[in-house]
Amino acid sequence: MKPLPAGMSAVTIRDIANDLSMSHATVSRALANHPSVKPDTKLRVQTRARELGYVPNGLAQSMRGTHGPVLGLVIPDIQNEFYAAMAQIVADAAAARGFHLALSITEDDPDREMGDVRALLVSRAAGVIITPTSKARTETLEMLRGINAAQLVRRHPGIAHEAVLIDDFAGVASATRHLVNYGHRRIAYVGTHPDISCGLDRHEGFRSVMAEYGLDAGHTALGPPRPEFAQHAVTSLLAAGNQRPTALVVGSSSLTIGALEALRGLRLRWPEDISLVGYGDPVWFKLIGHGLTTVQLPVQEMGRYATSLLLMRFEGSSTMAAGSTGEASRFAPSLVVRGSTAIFPHSPQEYQARP
Repeated sequence: MKPLPAGMSAVTIRDIANDLSMSHATVSRALANHPSVKPDTKLRVQTRARELGYVPNGLAQSMRGTHGPVLGLVIPDIQNEFYAAMAQIVADAAAARGFHLALSITEDDPDREMGDVRALLVSRAAGVIITPTSKARTETLEMLRGINAAQLVRRHPGIAHEAVLIDDFAGVASATRHLVNYGHRRIAYVGTHPDISCGLDRHEGFRSVMAEYGLDAGHTALGPPRPEFAQHAVTSLLAAGNQRPTALVVGSSSLTIGALEALRGLRLRWPEDISLVGYGDPVWFKLIGHGLTTVQLPVQEMGRYATSLLLMRFEGSSTMAAGSTGEASRFAPSLVVRGSTAIFPHSPQEYQARP
């Protein structure tokens, strides 16, 4: 293949797509390293992009147009280490493309969310990455409908933009199956309430594995993603004497903090008194005791992809890349086994899956 004609303006994603006879959406995803694109396709696209002299230049694009060199990130909580890490990743990825990050923290307040989205719209932000509240206002949904946006971690039924998600069902299912394979029968789950999409998926992952092995999934508490809720819930779940759960799965990093506080308050050791699997993997998970077994989340991949998705749409002068409306891109978590889980003193054969 030959280079594009001399004197042609800066190479765009659409130019690359036309040159390779591929769709704009496929080229965008290949350049963003989306997991659904085959490795050979990624290599072909990225190689040709270099040959054609493709250089992402969001700042120059924004100066020529009506948008400012700003990318908005609207998240519920900066104290949650997942979102703190995500903010850093998005800020770095945006800066590499000539954009500044405008950070909004909603505390899951739909009115605050509405005001922050309005401010980003007024400032003509080039794009918005948002973790939507479960009860987003109608005005918020209307504003998001008309801008370049992507959903992150959660998926709201009233927002048509692509959602960049964790495979939460698989993450909690792997944690639960790990405990079952260690011989645990009474397993408890503490997670976020199901009106948040990720909360629903995580709870379903727990319920599915428990049903597969014919085990009781009733030792469950669902509520807001706050440490104080988990502290109260775990204390209540473990107050059942000899019938208390022998293992616990926690469905968020914030809830894991509350669960650990509850175990310390009850003077329970892990894994000697109870096996524990957390969610997320901040650095300190490795440092407490013999390390916390946990569901490790693909924060780097998600943050970089969401940022690239928005900025390449913007560069292509398209609010929504072809074929992306309403799609969900799910990134796989992984179970990291450390010292907080142990084999229960019964034969694991008792708990094999029913046919």
